[in-house]
Amino acid sequence: MTAGTLPPGPEQGGERERPVINRIRRALHGSAVVTAAIVALALVPAAVGANRAKGDPLGDENEKGAHCFIDKDDTLSPGLSLEPSSGTAVTPAPGIIECHGKVNGFAPTGDGQVTEEARYGTKDPDTCTSGGEGDGKFVVSIPTSGGVQKFVATFTFTYGEPSTHGGVVAGRVTGDGVHGTFDVTPKEGDCVTRPVTRVHTVDDLRFEESFFAHR
Repeated sequence: MTAGTLPPGPEQGGERERPVINRIRRALHGSAVVTAAIVALALVPAAVGANRAKGDPLGDENEKGAHCFIDKDDTLSPGLSLEPSSGTAVTPAPGIIECHGKVNGFAPTGDGQVTEEARYGTKDPDTCTSGGEGDGKFVVSIPTSGGVQKFVATFTFTYGEPSTHGGVVAGRVTGDGVHGTFDVTPKEGDCVTRPVTRVHTVDDLRFEESFFAHR
């Protein structure tokens, strides 16, 4: 599928109606999660989740920037388990990105596509119970009133917080002019008998006006 084949979102009163919150709450869709995975990931300290609730980085709407939601799967290699490891996370097929506000100064006219290439365990090897950190990039293509906008967003991330949006574990993304949160649900593997090698992720990101000014 290419960006040109994505179906346009329905319009009503100039605003596209998309059940974004439902995407977050259906993160368990098609789930292969087993109880062991949930128990293992739940061992991450709950106090971290409390800090997330008090300090969500998204803040108020910035009309000159873009507030975007990403819905995709990632494959992990070698995968997360109880044994520490470092590896990669990539999208096996383009995910969907939905943006509101302004993308490079233009209003989005439909959903776009996004792929991710990332590394985890960049500081030290990660496990299912310890959480961890990494870095990566999003490659985005999204239709707007000024034509299709394409850009690359590099970032660092941390993860290991309990999810409060229907996933199993959550994390934070930070980059030059971009920041936000993401929620993850394992789809293949259980952390105990098999490494988690595929996950579903839902990202809630803010692209500031300054992000587009440098592109």
